[in-house]
This record gives sequence, structure tokens and C-alpha cells, in this order.
Amino acid sequence: MRPSNDRKVMDIPDTRPLDEARRIARVLVDKKIRDVWVVDVTGVCSYADCLILGDAENERHMQSALEALDEALSTPGFGISPERGGKWTLLDLGDVVVDLFLPGVRGIYRLEDLYADATIHAYDEAGRERRVLPEERLSLYSALRPQKESPASEFHSS
Repeated sequence: MRPSNDRKVMDIPDTRPLDEARRIARVLVDKKIRDVWVVDVTGVCSYADCLILGDAENERHMQSALEALDEALSTPGFGISPERGGKWTLLDLGDVVVDLFLPGVRGIYRLEDLYADATIHAYDEAGRERRVLPEERLSLYSALRPQKESPASEFHSS
């Protein structure tokens, strides 16, 4: 008979960071933060397991979302401490990092592109989650950005 310590141990993934990120994403959606994405970077990022990206409409909107996160996440006597930049705020929660952007800034940095193999969990305005696999990522970009009119439509035949 084989000893019990010789059995192969099954590697079970820790889903707690993703579950916490989903909870945080729903708080942001409730505060009307747009294009909330949870980027699952477990195993491919050294500083976090999940990145949460979202777009605020203005500085006041961003502050309101941060206050809601503070209320949802803080224990008495300990508040959150976001790192504020001019147009971008970072909140490091250990396994989960939240990045909130003012209009036009997120597309400049495209942090999600640093982790091309990561799965994105995208949230709509109603808080419904859609899992976007790496090979589907381009469809997510086109779904979030309005389509411009084709230049051909500007020409008239005579």
C-alpha cells in the first residue's frame, strides 16, 4: 500500500482575488463607472492577481466612486489610500489593483494589453458580467468604441 503523503496533490486555483475583484467591480458599476473590466492576471503578473479598469466621467465622479469603495472595503479605523495622478487614480488592494481613468486617458495606456493572454470580465451598465477570452478581445474594443462613418460616405457621385 502506498503512503498517503505519496499521492499526487491536485493544484486548486485560489479564486478569492477574482471574487473580490468582481465585488469591487459591482460597486463601481453601481456608481456608474463606465467600461468596467476585471483583467484576471493570475500567474502572469508579479504584483497582483486582478486589475480593475474603469472610466469616470469627471473628477467628481471619480471621487464619488472612491468614496463608495472606501465604504464597501474599509474596516473601522482603516480607510483606503488611492494614489492620485492628474487624470488617473490607482488603488492598490494587494491582490487586486483598481485603476480609474478620466475621459481619454485609458486608451493612451491600454494596461490590459500588457497581459494579452489574460481573460477579461467586462461589465455592462446593468452589472451583467461577460467573460472575454483573449482571442475575443478585439470584439470587446469595437463594442465599446463608437464606429466612425466610413470616409466613402462623404463622397457624392455626380
